[in-house]
Amino acid sequence: MSGPISVAAPQRVHDRLREATDGPREVVHASSTAIYVDLDGWCLGLVSATATRVPCALWSTLPDLAVLEPVVRVNHGGLLLGDRPVRVTRLVDPRVSRVGRHEDPGFAPRIPMTSDLDLPVDGRLTTAHLDRLLGRGPGLTPLGDDVLAGWLTTRVALGRPDEVLAAAVRRRLGATTLLSATLLDCAVRGEALPQLADWLAEPTDSTADALLAVGATSGAGLLAGAGLALASIEHHTTPRRVVA
Repeated sequence: MSGPISVAAPQRVHDRLREATDGPREVVHASSTAIYVDLDGWCLGLVSATATRVPCALWSTLPDLAVLEPVVRVNHGGLLLGDRPVRVTRLVDPRVSRVGRHEDPGFAPRIPMTSDLDLPVDGRLTTAHLDRLLGRGPGLTPLGDDVLAGWLTTRVALGRPDEVLAAAVRRRLGATTLLSATLLDCAVRGEALPQLADWLAEPTDSTADALLAVGATSGAGLLAGAGLALASIEHHTTPRRVVA
């Protein structure tokens, strides 16, 4: 038997794993950087040291996950990959903790790769926009979903969540992929990729470039959504902090 895999875990991921029923889990995606499984209708990931630390995943320090056997089981509140147990050694909080000063209210409409989604110039997304966003685009996380996730996360971080839109998104999560639905579930709680949290805290060229480098289109979608959320709230240039 090989040694255990030590990981950091967001608190909610840790809790969901502990509450999951024992047994094998379907692998919905496996690569050298990430393994995702269906955890009772919620997408649980294990990511490598070089992968984006998504808020629905266990964060490992392994450089390459291709060496792992992609046969996954839940056993007594823990995860087994082949014969290797995954042990949570550190808990983390993926919620955005601070929103810094964003000076340019016209930023969002200039974000690339979103023109076909017909985004509102004033940044105010409503339930009427869901047909044009939810599940729109290719990949594990369609571009339209990434825009929604960036918007929802940012509104929570600003202390101005939109409960009506969040509820409508929850009702329609079946319209997109399991991973994307799970990340939208994270977004309505203010849980974010570190690159998005970094840009919201300090909007610089370097943090924007780091966010845009996420995936083929995911970073661009998240950045667009975050910019729209900032534009949707008057006087958003005032720094805000999350209230726990």
